[in-house]
Amino acid sequence: MVMQFDEERSGAARLTEPLNRLPLRDQAVGVLRDMVVTGALRGGERINEAELAARLGISRGPLREAIQRLGAEGFVEFRLNRGAFVRTMSPEQIRHLYEVRELIEVRAAELAAARASETGIGRLREMLQVTDELLSQGSDAAYPPELDLHELVLEMADNSELRRIGSDLQNQVKLARMTAGRAPDRARQALAEHREILSAITARDSRRANRAMRKHLRASFAQLFPLGAAETDLGARPSDAAR
Repeated sequence: MVMQFDEERSGAARLTEPLNRLPLRDQAVGVLRDMVVTGALRGGERINEAELAARLGISRGPLREAIQRLGAEGFVEFRLNRGAFVRTMSPEQIRHLYEVRELIEVRAAELAAARASETGIGRLREMLQVTDELLSQGSDAAYPPELDLHELVLEMADNSELRRIGSDLQNQVKLARMTAGRAPDRARQALAEHREILSAITARDSRRANRAMRKHLRASFAQLFPLGAAETDLGARPSDAAR
């Protein structure tokens, strides 16, 4: 059976669809990743293999392989003689992540403004329209994967290496959000920032796309740390925290 995390229906992972062609290990990776980023598996929680295998309806072999994969992706950490735990991120680690994210995604926005096809721009415009409709209906939850502006901008940049690195970073961003939490009104503000990015890309203005993406990422980072402590200031130098 295909493993599919169905939190809305049951609050637990369920095997809800017929068998597909993916190996059980790969199916389990997707389910466990979803459980981490939705908080079904909480940061710092020990992963109980026997219990989780029973919930998913699979043997412990492919589950163990999936946990190892999540360790390589940074979602899970292994503690000597204690097992696997859902990783949490310190404020410093989150700041470092966002510093790298800014380097990658700002460049992606610049390239997207120069290289994006009209079809890609149309997809981005439609994505933001759907997002607006969801928010108007009162949905302030995390956007579904098909509404991820950042993944689409990485694709529109037409650089396979940039896209690979940026996509890997997105997994860590999801973990950072689960660690630090999300501001309840952030989604509407983010949509306005996304529209600025779209406007710049549509105008083929790489400089404006640079500024719009940088502004968006720094606002996203700031909402993770609303107190604005020096050590969590994305624009600060590391030495500034000691002053």
